[in-house]
Amino acid sequence: MIRAYKFLLRPTVGQAIALGEMLRDHCSLYNGALQERRDAYRHPSKTSIKYGMQSEQLKDIRTFDPERQGRWSFSSQQATLRRLDKAFAAFFRRIKAGDKPGYPRFRGVNWFDTVDFPRDGDGCRLDSTPHDHVTRVRLQGVGHVRVNQHRAVLGTVKTVSVKREGRKWFVVITAEQPLPEPLPATGSDIGIDLGIASFLTDSNGTHSWGVFLTILNAKAESAGWEVMAVDPRNTSRRCPACGHTAKENRPTQEKFHCVDCGHQAHADEVGARNVLRTGLVRRNANTAWREAPPLRAGRSHEERFHAETPRSRTGQHRARARAAWNVAWA
Repeated sequence: MIRAYKFLLRPTVGQAIALGEMLRDHCSLYNGALQERRDAYRHPSKTSIKYGMQSEQLKDIRTFDPERQGRWSFSSQQATLRRLDKAFAAFFRRIKAGDKPGYPRFRGVNWFDTVDFPRDGDGCRLDSTPHDHVTRVRLQGVGHVRVNQHRAVLGTVKTVSVKREGRKWFVVITAEQPLPEPLPATGSDIGIDLGIASFLTDSNGTHSWGVFLTILNAKAESAGWEVMAVDPRNTSRRCPACGHTAKENRPTQEKFHCVDCGHQAHADEVGARNVLRTGLVRRNANTAWREAPPLRAGRSHEERFHAETPRSRTGQHRARARAAWNVAWA
């Protein structure tokens, strides 16, 4: 499991200048590599430039410009070239999919705000002064920069990135951690509706506010639990008592009143209960699929589908859906 940490940096005046120069030179490298690709493609030969070809040129570039390009980490420069390569890969992927291509653009120095170090210890070192009570990160060409580390970094540090946000500098660290032991099962499930009347309402009827989606997924992963997103359509219009769905069931933003059976509740609570049931249906269907008997060798799921008669296949689908629905509404 990979976990990210973000800490504020406290550079000296000289270190802040060096950090700005580092971004400037990596931006120049990015734009130069982009220009080379453009020029090569515009040439009558339609030459295609790849990451490997540009990475091989780094040694000569560093030798030619020792005061700027030769000052920084070789690995971080390779990471910048990989970033450009990923931009082109995404560009060609969008063309293939028929989407708006969005050709990679040149970056202004004020819009190039991150330098990546692919491996701790190669051009960078977290906790570079372990005998000092202050945590520092060593960055090649910059020095030992103070880190405002407000929490411990658990696991093995994999990558280090330096990021500028306005006038502040941050270090972003990714660390690999072992998968946690799942917390004991509670025997219960809960649905959460992100509503309008209330930001969040759970299927027990309680309300809370805050930016929590990222935290929710992270905490669930750490506990060995599952967060499942479901289609929210009609979840606040479907009656949890009888299943009748109609927009007339919502006479006001907060009120739910089923026009068929008369059931009344808070609209967001109704939405949360329907989210829970929809999630249970999906989970039960996924479990049934995983537990299905293995296919005979040489036959795909699609081949088995066509081998069965439409009537029997439809009946099986109906039976499975009915069973899952009954479990969810029980």
